[in-house]
Amino acid sequence: MRIGVFLLILVLSNASMGSDSTSLSQCQDAIKSRPHAEALETCLESLETEVLETESPYTKETKSATITQLWLELADLYSQQGLYDDADYYLSKIKQSEFFLSNTETQYRWYRLVGLRLLHQEEHEQARTKLNHAYTIAEREQNIEWLAKSSNDLGLVHFKMLDYKSALLYYKESLKHKESLGNLYYIGTTLNNLGLLNKDRGETDLAISYYEQALDTFFDYTQTEDFDVRVFSNISHLYEDLAVVYTLSGNSEKQDQYIDKIIATFSTKLSNNEKVRALKNLALVHIKQKQSSEARKFITEARKFAGDDSNYLNEIYYIEAYISYIEQNYEQAITLANQAISHTKTHNEPQVLSDSHQLLYTIFEQQGQYEKAFAHLNKHYQYKEQELQAQYETDHQLIIEQISKERLERQLVTEQLANEKQSNRIRSLSNIILGSLIILLALAFLVIFLVYRKRKEKQALLASIKSHKEKLLLLESEALQDKDSSEDKDAESENSLTERAEEEACTDEQFRQSLVELLIETVNLWEKVTQSDRVELAEKSRIWRVSIDEGRLRTRSLDKYLNIQKIPQNPRWRNVVKTSHYVLAECDLMQTDRALLENKLEQVMSLIKARSMEHG
Repeated sequence: MRIGVFLLILVLSNASMGSDSTSLSQCQDAIKSRPHAEALETCLESLETEVLETESPYTKETKSATITQLWLELADLYSQQGLYDDADYYLSKIKQSEFFLSNTETQYRWYRLVGLRLLHQEEHEQARTKLNHAYTIAEREQNIEWLAKSSNDLGLVHFKMLDYKSALLYYKESLKHKESLGNLYYIGTTLNNLGLLNKDRGETDLAISYYEQALDTFFDYTQTEDFDVRVFSNISHLYEDLAVVYTLSGNSEKQDQYIDKIIATFSTKLSNNEKVRALKNLALVHIKQKQSSEARKFITEARKFAGDDSNYLNEIYYIEAYISYIEQNYEQAITLANQAISHTKTHNEPQVLSDSHQLLYTIFEQQGQYEKAFAHLNKHYQYKEQELQAQYETDHQLIIEQISKERLERQLVTEQLANEKQSNRIRSLSNIILGSLIILLALAFLVIFLVYRKRKEKQALLASIKSHKEKLLLLESEALQDKDSSEDKDAESENSLTERAEEEACTDEQFRQSLVELLIETVNLWEKVTQSDRVELAEKSRIWRVSIDEGRLRTRSLDKYLNIQKIPQNPRWRNVVKTSHYVLAECDLMQTDRALLENKLEQVMSLIKARSMEHG
């Protein structure tokens, strides 16, 4: 009884745990396969299901773990959509949970999410502290996937801090880990970041190379089974970046190609932040070509989606200022440029500051306000120097070359392993084919041998049957001669030597026993092969007489020769021998049965010959 109760509790516990797992998996599957808004709705429903479900003492730990993991997924989703207050709410709940203290993965994900959250808010130092904590956990756990992600995160934060050397070193490490994992989505992300870094360094051709590699990698990833649909967001961002760098390189054909792709994918962008990014990049492309009306159309749309806390406000102000400058609305251009500078001072973005001061210098210089122009020119050089200092540290090119070299080496190793694997597969296949050919040849030889032996056996059987038929005819002929001789009253008084041998043999007990055994074996084989009885044997062979007794067919004479007690003292041995020859000639006997019967027949014939020679 106790065992039954225990099993019932165990089953209920497992069922409950399965439910928890299902709620979490539904949320995670939605994140990978559906748009952010739909995934968010699914995860909120999963959380509500877990919270409202009646708790049980057997699933408390599991439920706590599932709810905490759902909070992590929700915090990540809210952060990606720029809803930072909602993200902070769940991050706070995670930090206060008991599961946070006991689970390393939860700690890693929490520090990483908080660090990325701070990075988006341009809180670079705090972001580096949190992301470095996540990196330390990954190192301690020796988790390659975590190290791949965290080294990429630290590369991004150092890039934002204009520490390009550290950024390159972290990207280099990230690529090494990601390529060892073989995850194309991860690899594409770091290649994209390397493109962004080289664009800011002014290495346009190198930036294009990395962006195109990233794009190809993302497209390859979409061909894999069960890929994460969030990759399409990365692809659309790459279209924007490629449109900008091709504009900088003067390749108008490629620029237009990617502008068309940006417009085609704009409807797939879900968050306002993504829409602002796309629209301001399109505006930026057009101001580079002095197309103010097209640029204003895109930047006006970007302004609609940008909130007061948007990270792109400083760039929006600068683009609006430059459009006003192209349209010769200098007062508005000055106001907007100053707003761009005001917003940028809280961020570490010397490029926007440098460009804004250069624009102001140009305007004041054209207006003849040389003192103001000179002040802004000095500011422009100050920030440009800061920008160039970050761009052209001597170690940068060496690290970039090392990244390319190490990637090439890893690709060569991968190709060598693939070639070696292919060679092994070919050798294995060759061995299989060779082995199969040997087996087929052996089977063919065996079949030929069996056919040959069967043919020989058939020939021997036919010869044996022919021999037995001839002997049967000979015996019948001899029987007719004996019958004529016995009926002739004027025959000579002496019999032939053969007849005397027969009479002597018939008196021999061993001979009579051999006859009985031979006939028993003959009749048994007949019945076995033909599935008929001895009456049919007697009728078909015409050797034994068949009589009718009390309405039944009987073989009285044959039956006597089947019993040593009833066999006549002077048996008609020819009838027995003829019967054996008949069965051997007419029945399809097995080889062993045929050999046995022929052996017994040979024994009887040997006895007859021996007696004949004695009385010859």
